[in-house]
Amino acid sequence: MGSAVFALGVGVSAEASATTVSARMPCGYIDPGMYRHCDGGSGSTVMLDVQDIFRNLFRYCVGPGITNVQPVVRLRVIDAWWNGGVGCQPGYYGPA
Repeated sequence: MGSAVFALGVGVSAEASATTVSARMPCGYIDPGMYRHCDGGSGSTVMLDVQDIFRNLFRYCVGPGITNVQPVVRLRVIDAWWNGGVGCQPGYYGPA
């Protein structure tokens, strides 16, 4: 499953924090364990599926900018993509 180009996110625990972003950075998953949500200035949030090295899936909601999704996933994160969910509360939602 590939990285999403655009993503919105919401969560229960606000472990995520957006950081300053360069226009040259890609949208979607950025190794290691980071995700950039490009929202075009709407302030939207999106729900992600986050995958660890054993292909386990977790749900994580993110807002605009870059979010580190690794801290709440025990094993190394290898990918993350938008699963279609929008308007969520940023943070970790648990196993998918």
